[in-house]
Amino acid sequence: MKKLILLAIFVTSIFVNTAFSQSNDTVNSEGDEDAVLKITTVNINLPITVFDDKGKFVPDLKKDNFQVFENKEAQSIIEFHSQANLPLNVAVLMDTSTSVRNKLEFERTAIKQFLASVLRTEKDRIAFITFDSTVQVRNDFTGDLSQVAKTVDEIKVATGQTSLYDAIYKVCREDMPRTTSRRRVLVIVTDGADTNSTHTLAQTISIAQRTETTIYALSTKGGSVFRVEGSPYLNTDDRELKKLCRDTGGEVFFPDNIEALTKAFRQVTEFLRNQYVIVYEPANTSDGKFRQIEVRIIGRKNLSTITRQGYLAK
Repeated sequence: MKKLILLAIFVTSIFVNTAFSQSNDTVNSEGDEDAVLKITTVNINLPITVFDDKGKFVPDLKKDNFQVFENKEAQSIIEFHSQANLPLNVAVLMDTSTSVRNKLEFERTAIKQFLASVLRTEKDRIAFITFDSTVQVRNDFTGDLSQVAKTVDEIKVATGQTSLYDAIYKVCREDMPRTTSRRRVLVIVTDGADTNSTHTLAQTISIAQRTETTIYALSTKGGSVFRVEGSPYLNTDDRELKKLCRDTGGEVFFPDNIEALTKAFRQVTEFLRNQYVIVYEPANTSDGKFRQIEVRIIGRKNLSTITRQGYLAK
């Protein structure tokens, strides 16, 4: 009888521990990416930006106008939100490597203008991170805009190499899962040329998708020439930066002066304030495979969407 009781306790212990590990959003431990961060695939949070054929935001859509497909299989939408006043968690990443030395003031001025324009509700939170050869969290997520602006002003020196992917990976893995809302955004000011990271572009995109983080980037490489799609100035670094943003549901901008950079920050703010959020529960269970996401608009013609391309089910 005693053996049966001990066996029952042992089995119950295994069940409880397994259930606990599956119910947690994150698991921190030493090892590879899967060991460091495990996100249970339960509900998918999907920010969506919708444009008409003139490039203008479309703000008046309803739940019935959206269809979501995962690996070409229709999904059931369980929540729908128009993004006028939902809380934001925005991490601003500032490149302070040697390659942006002559554009440090350019970056600093524009970031402060962005900070002043993006916070609209008491629920919004901003974090400020710099990266060169190392990654430094200067301000953790806070609603104290004046303190963040003061920290931005204190950045005077640009030195070292560019650990862009490591910076994104660190923030997505360590900081984004701790935010109070699942609406997570990275805004990066950089020349886009990663020279020092231990993480790859693919790993960086994967962890951003898994933590439901949308990435926007503002490249400082424009110089005196404003690059546009298809021009010879769109090099490998630019294409990788574009892929990083597009695959996570964001966008990249290539401003060539402070006025254009300010305008680009304003465009990012407009993106964030003109989004819809759909929540759906995947029809399939977690299988460790990449799942392609497609959003279709029905009942309205000539509309296009920007959202993340998919996620790795864990």
